[in-house]
This record gives sequence, C-alpha cells and structure tokens, in this order.
Amino acid sequence: MRQGGWLLGAAALVLCASAGLTACKGSSPAAGTRDAGADAQAQAGDASMAVPFEPDPPRVYVAKVKNVLVGLPPTDQEVAAVAKDPSQLRGLIVGWMQLPSYSAKMLTFFQLAFQQTQVTINDFADQTYPRQAVANAYTRALLARNAQESFARTVLQLNTEGKPFTETMTTRRFMLTPALMELYAYLDVWQVDDAGKVTDRYGRAHLGQTITVGAAQGPIPIEQTLDPKSPNYMHWYDPDVANAGTGMATGCGGDPIVYPMRSDALHFLLYGSLIAQKGTAGNKCQQVGGSASAPQLTAADFDSWKMVTVRAPIAGEARTDFFDLPKLRSGTELVLTTPRLGFFSTPAFFANWQTNISNQMRVTTNQTLIVALGAAVDGTDDTVASSTPGLDTMHAQSGDCFGCHQSLDPTRSIFASTYSWNYHDQTEAVFASQKGRFVFHGVQKPLSGIADLGDTLAHHPLFAQAWVQKLCYYAGSSACDTDDPEFKRVVSVFERSGYVWNTLVAELLASPLITHAQSTQTASRHGVTIAVARRDHLCAALSSRLGLSDVCGLTPKTLKDARATVPQIATGLPSDGYGRGAIAPVLPNEPTLFYRAAVENVCATLATKVVDAKSSALVPGQKSWSSSAPEAAVADFVSTLMALTAGDPRTGKAKMLLLAHYNAALQGGATTTDALRSTFIVACVAPSSISIGL
Repeated sequence: MRQGGWLLGAAALVLCASAGLTACKGSSPAAGTRDAGADAQAQAGDASMAVPFEPDPPRVYVAKVKNVLVGLPPTDQEVAAVAKDPSQLRGLIVGWMQLPSYSAKMLTFFQLAFQQTQVTINDFADQTYPRQAVANAYTRALLARNAQESFARTVLQLNTEGKPFTETMTTRRFMLTPALMELYAYLDVWQVDDAGKVTDRYGRAHLGQTITVGAAQGPIPIEQTLDPKSPNYMHWYDPDVANAGTGMATGCGGDPIVYPMRSDALHFLLYGSLIAQKGTAGNKCQQVGGSASAPQLTAADFDSWKMVTVRAPIAGEARTDFFDLPKLRSGTELVLTTPRLGFFSTPAFFANWQTNISNQMRVTTNQTLIVALGAAVDGTDDTVASSTPGLDTMHAQSGDCFGCHQSLDPTRSIFASTYSWNYHDQTEAVFASQKGRFVFHGVQKPLSGIADLGDTLAHHPLFAQAWVQKLCYYAGSSACDTDDPEFKRVVSVFERSGYVWNTLVAELLASPLITHAQSTQTASRHGVTIAVARRDHLCAALSSRLGLSDVCGLTPKTLKDARATVPQIATGLPSDGYGRGAIAPVLPNEPTLFYRAAVENVCATLATKVVDAKSSALVPGQKSWSSSAPEAAVADFVSTLMALTAGDPRTGKAKMLLLAHYNAALQGGATTTDALRSTFIVACVAPSSISIGL
C-alpha cells in the first residue's frame, strides 16, 4: 500500500488545482470564508476593489445541500432539473428527507443541538453518587451511548408523529431502551440530597431482605428471581462469582455472595458488576468490574428503542421497579417521582451541566436558555424583573453582577425547587418552597413548576429564530444574520407551519442563505464560508457513499468496535461541539495538517475494505471495486467519492489525473491492487470529497 505513496500528496495537489477546485491550499481545501472582496482589499487596501458577489451554480449547491442532508453525491438528473428550474431544489430536498440517511444525520444534529453529547459514563457519577453509574467495561459505553442518543431519537419520533417542534420543550415521552429505562427508574429510588446524603428508597422499604448472587447453582429464570413466593427470590446468577475472590484478600472468595438489600448493589449487578462486600474475616473485599457474560441486561436491551411515557404516581401507586427487566422490556411507561420532561431533564443533559452547592443550578439554567432560545444571560438583556425570588444578594451586591443575577437567579429557582444539586428530588424546604420567575428577553412570568418552564420556552419569541440559526450553523458552517430579510422569511415560514421541523429544513436548505445561488445580506456582510467536512459530515458521507454502516465507528456497540482502526482515528477529527456559556457552536472549519493526516489514514484503511476486498468480507449494499477494471473504478471514484456529475466541467480532468496517478503508481513498482487503492485515497482526500460548499 505504501508503494507509490510518495505520489499521494503531489497528486492530490495537482488534482485540486487542475480540476478547478479553486479553494485548495496545498493538498487540503481552504476552509473558512470565501469573502467576495477580502483578498483584493487585503492586497490593495482599497475597499473599492471588492469583487461583486459570485453566485454558485447548481452543480455546486445541489451537491452541497444533498451532502449536508444525506451525505450522498448528486445525480446528473438532479443537477439538470435544478439548472432548468431552481425551484425544483425544494422538491428534491423533500424527497431526500425520505431516505434513512436523513434520519441518521438529524440524529447527530439533534444530539449536538440539544447538548446531549460530550459526556462519558463518568459524567453521570453525580447522579449515581457515590459510585460510578456503571463499572463493567462491556456495558459502560453502551449506556453512555443510549443516554446521548435518547433525546435525539425522541425528537425524530415526535417529528415522525407530526408533532410541533415546540414539543421538545414539554414532552414527557422519551425514546428509551430497557437499559435506559432501568437507569431512569434506579435514579428515582437512589436519591441524593443537596448535602450529598443518600436515601435508598427501595433498600429502606425492604430492610432485612438480601440479594444472593452465585455461579455454582447455574442460571436462574428471572421469573423466579422476581417472584417473592419463589425460594429463588432475589437470587441472581453471575458467572463471575466463581472467580470473584481471585487475587483478593483472604475471606473474599465464596459462592454465593450475599448482600443486604441495596439498590446500588442490584443496579451494578444488572450491568454485570459486583460491588465491594464484606469478607468472611470481616474485611472489605474489592469491587469486581465484571466480564462480558456477567450483565443481566442483554445486547438487545441497549438496542431496542421505544417511546416511553414518564409520569408521576397517582395516590397509593408504586414506582416502577428498576430491576424488573421483563416489565421494562415489555412496558411503555415509567412511574417516577423525579420530574422528567423536555430536553433539559435528561440524565445526559444533567451529566453535561453538573451543578453544586455554590452554583445552585445557574449553569444548568443558562445552558437551557442557550439550547432552547439561542441566547444566554450575559448582561445584554434589558428586561427588568418586577420581582426577584431566589436572588443571591451576596453575589448580586456588585453592580457588575446584579444585571445577570436579577434575571438568572429567579429563573434558576425553578430548577433549584425541583432538583437537588445531584439532580434528584429537591427535599430542602428553603429551595423546594421557592418558586421561580422567568425573566428573559422581554418575557417574565411566575413559574409554579418545571412544566411551566418548558411551556414558557416553547412559546418564547426567540424560539423559532434560535432553531433556524442552529440549522444555519449546521448546514452553512457559520451564522446567518438575524436581521437578514431572507433569514426573517425562513423564521416566518417555520412559525406559520406550526413549527414543523421538516418544513424548516426544506425551506432553509433551499434558501440562498445556504445555496448562495443569490446574494443575501449575510453573504454581503460576511462572505461565503467554505468548510472542511467536519467529522460527522465526513463520516456520514463516507458511510452513505460506500454503502457501509457507521464507517467511523461513532456509535460502537462493543469494545472491539470502539478499538478498531478507523474509530481510533476518527475520534481525533474536528467535530461540531459546544462550550459552557457559548451561544455559537464550536465549528472547526479550517484545515490543519492533523485533519489532512487523519483523513488520509481513514481513507487508507477504507481502501483495503473496498478495493479488491474478499467477497466474504463484503456486506449487502457495499461498494467495491476491482483492480481488473481500473478505468471503471476511477469513473466511479469521481462520481461517488468526489461527487462530480458527468456534466461537471471538472469531471474530465479529475478522471485523467486519477488515471495518471494509477499508472504512475504501477510504474513505481506498485501492484495493481495497491495502485488502485492509492488512487482511491487520492479521490477520497480530494477537496470536493472532504469539504462543504465547493
């Protein structure tokens, strides 16, 4: 594979320049802003030298929109249809939204936009204090992935059901797996108050009961384990018990292990771990993380998604038992006392924005406003609170601080009256009795419960604008001017549609704000952004174009998946992100040497999977090419990877240069297989393959 590798950088540069991909720098695309007059002004220092706006042709913007939406290249027919009648683009977008890859891309967008990502299982430790949420290496990543995907899947389902997008602020229905249902129900009985004191509601209600975990007796049907009348009640099979004492202190072995009834012991058992126990000599025996065969939860329990209603118990009704796996697998309802509604109450959001006795929900509140309304408490809001319940007078004494605290503290009071600092039921009277007051950008009203907050966010005048802007960032790699008439028009369409998400997507992606088919105020002021394909866009495009599932392993299901070559590389690629207190997402649009090297290594690994790959290794629908037909392969590389249609003036030169690279590799001593794989890499790292907007 490395034979002829010396050609790669030079060939990519030549391919870039000769094929007319004008945004190239070195062997990578120039990303950032394609300003209509910045270069001329920089050289001449004269504003009169500005170059007029140059609209993008259909072959460019159809490719961009389809790539952003579903990761696929355009067809000749699609480009021709839009060239003949630009209004056809909207219809094409509506059609593309029916493809499975649209939901896959929106799943990623919603995870980021609702700030449910950038967490590991360790970030849930505040909610499961004083232990980690999961200790077993084989289930830790699975639960973290479930938690990150849950609300995004909820939004997709609400969209499928035709619900207005405002319901994301108020929903009490969530897409959950049985494993995630278990976590929600466990957190409802494992309560941690503001002082860090734990109350085990289930353990306290079952004092004197024990949990028996063994291996020698063999598997036990869970129906017997959960039946109070069975002699096997609360007896669990765990193969790790047979070796639980290996390497431990004297008295730490033994089969079975008997625990007093503790919810954390039972929760850990379900995920395949054994908490520390007392040995026969009275000494403490260390925790056992567990093997792959130890969990009571199965692989299907992390992969079976369904819409679940979370509600409070009626008078006399019991909560959902977190360990009753048969009911969790078959049920579609959780009965809990800890309120769960909207995006801002999920375990993933709380894991992202932990609070403490000093901050007292201010970070949580500010991030909620940023997500919902695209604005933060930053001192620029001139709304004057008519009352300030929950105002921290000590912090607000400074004139510089008062402006923020007089709006933030009353609003955060609704979180503080509902949740403890570890995000459980608030039991401290001083906070539980302090109702909040929403004070933010022209809207103020008393809030009597967390549901009021969701409803207020859903009806706030900034809501529609905020979500149009988030989509601008995602699709256009930069902000749209909020006073741009075209931006205002799209916001209006979204509002008049009744907040139908797909209507917004179709309207914005067909708009010149994204296509740059016509000049807009945004483009006139800021130029046009050409960005590298950030990790999620790049990986989605490679997956869709090669017919592979999750090329980059962004959602690994096993430890083996996570440790594969491409996932290890992909984790270092620049990705969309968000930061504390930041309204705009983190958008690494610029190419770097690290980006270039990472992409080349990803493409090199994929080349072995698609060029002269063993037929037994291929999966249904996967693209593959044979070195016995190099010209056909090259033609496909150009149309599939580089997204250049037959009618594109760059296509002919691209084919010629790729074939020249193939022949040069052969002359350099490469085999036909290695030569074609190297050619695949060149096409894979070409600017039109790894950028957005060329």
